[in-house]
Amino acid sequence: MRSKSLIVAAYCFIALLLFPVVSSAADYTVFKGHPRLYFNKSKLASLRALKNDPLYSTILNNVRIRSKALVGARVPNNLIRFDMNSLRRPADGLTNLAFYCTVSEDKISLSTAFDLIRTFCSDSNWAGNNDLGAAHTLFALSVAYDWLYDDLSSALRLMAKDSIAEHAEILYKCLNTRDIWWAQPRGFMQNHNYVNSAALAIAGIALYGQDPRAEKWLKTAEKNFDTVSSLLSPDGASHEGVGYWSYGTLWLLNYYMALEPAQGLEKVKLNPFFKNTAKFRLYASLPGFHYNIDYADSPLVDYKGPGAILRCLASIFNDGHAQWLAQRVEEEKRGRSILWQDYLWNNPDITPISPDTLPTFEWFDNLGILLSRSSWKDDASLAFFKAGPPQGLLAHSKGFYSGSHIHPDEGHFGFWSGRNPLAMDDGYVLKKLSTSHNILTFDKLGQLGEGGTWFQLADYKKGNVNVSKPNVNFGKNFQAVEVELSGYYPVSIRPKSWKRCIIVLNGTDMIIRDKVIPSGKTEVYYPLHLTRKARQMGGGICLDYGQGFALNFDGADSELSLRRYSILTRPMGKSIPRGGMLYSSTRTTSNLFSMLTILGKPTGNCAENKMIESFNRAKDSAVIVCKSGKYRINFSTLSVEKI
Repeated sequence: MRSKSLIVAAYCFIALLLFPVVSSAADYTVFKGHPRLYFNKSKLASLRALKNDPLYSTILNNVRIRSKALVGARVPNNLIRFDMNSLRRPADGLTNLAFYCTVSEDKISLSTAFDLIRTFCSDSNWAGNNDLGAAHTLFALSVAYDWLYDDLSSALRLMAKDSIAEHAEILYKCLNTRDIWWAQPRGFMQNHNYVNSAALAIAGIALYGQDPRAEKWLKTAEKNFDTVSSLLSPDGASHEGVGYWSYGTLWLLNYYMALEPAQGLEKVKLNPFFKNTAKFRLYASLPGFHYNIDYADSPLVDYKGPGAILRCLASIFNDGHAQWLAQRVEEEKRGRSILWQDYLWNNPDITPISPDTLPTFEWFDNLGILLSRSSWKDDASLAFFKAGPPQGLLAHSKGFYSGSHIHPDEGHFGFWSGRNPLAMDDGYVLKKLSTSHNILTFDKLGQLGEGGTWFQLADYKKGNVNVSKPNVNFGKNFQAVEVELSGYYPVSIRPKSWKRCIIVLNGTDMIIRDKVIPSGKTEVYYPLHLTRKARQMGGGICLDYGQGFALNFDGADSELSLRRYSILTRPMGKSIPRGGMLYSSTRTTSNLFSMLTILGKPTGNCAENKMIESFNRAKDSAVIVCKSGKYRINFSTLSVEKI
């Protein structure tokens, strides 16, 4: 009996971890009449009053153009040719078109919206019915049903209502029975979960009071998002990269903003992820603000927005920096990133504040991400270091491991001059390998999780990974981070220790010290993926002759190589080759060794690029001479002294 009681107690404890108790005062009875999704009749009148304002007119025109581009020249009369990814285009087209028609009161375009609704209602197979394609379609049909309610014929209204209910019930069963991966614990930190669960909630709002099942759809989605919100990175950063940050965060806000009339926004306001995530997007911007840093499976651009996301967060948290970034990014992209949510979520009372007076670096401690730039100007340099576990310390401590769009790249670093990469990441690849990153491999094996299209979770679930929290020291003009990385490797080749220390000086010079103790005689391979402009000059590597950036490497007895490389990436679903110069170091040893890598500006030009004056391996220290000055660095104490 005692053992049975212990087992029951253990299951109760696990349940509390999976589904934290969150007080809910959601009052779904507020959803009466139509429209009710994101605005009611009163709010709609105020939205229509804004349509001649220059900013809102521009947004609305972009929504119109986007709807035409997504739908195409002719409305599809069936869904046979669409898969999970491609179905999102006509679905998003309907959402944009319905919003445009509702706010602009353009009756001419309504016929296209009606044709789309008929197509979606006439075909019960929405690309398998249980993932993103179906979710985008359910969302689109729900908002179109709600926003265009008075314009729909009684027959079309009934068709839409029945189709929404049919497909909402399918997603409800997925979430309730967890018979698909995104509804299981491994999906709680993944964009598929956010999109599919949000679509279920939107359907629940659209049909509340008209279908008795709507309340259970809403409660199931709420329970899911209470769990999701407890796992979001409290530092605001994203384990899936900036591109998937934009997609996932937009859908999180799609959910919470739709539920605002019923439950307010306290769940957003009290969540540290939402408090900090606009700051993450700001610091993750490349100089010039047109592009962003790329890591994990995310490209150099946001998949969605990010203006609408930033405007929403700016309004909720009275964040002028987020408002400024939304405007700046949209200016850089000439309005091409504008979404229909921009019209809804922009708060003109939030004064934009440029980041010029902000610190030029930020440390995102949960994911262990350091971002440091020389200034906020367009020609600044930017350093990036990734030192935390794949899902972050919070999720790791709770035993949540979600694979998908992350990479086996702990310890990876990147460096940019303006928007031009000098030390690069691999991008969205179909085979995730540590050799695609600027980290070490041992006997040709990389970190646990590598080898598949998606990050492999088995070893993390089995507890075969030893995670170490990074040590940091931030001074007036430098940032220092050191982390033990050996625990991320398979036991068969795991070194006794691999400590990587990153020092960033003034956002301009990046010093990397690697101290390795192999577990036996081991081949250690260190690849550096560099810009295609990289050339050997003056005993080092010239990275950018015009800007004067160079690379120095002190690897003692290692064998060095510089050659071209190319890798096939798949950003936005397209196959695009990506390449540059691969500078690599290889050695076979069983002894402790240290290596020193510097990316920075030498005192002379790029051809006269000596920056390492001395490297004392015994004392774990170095003297570095850069354009910004001469420095004595003690890696053991993470200290920097200008001399």
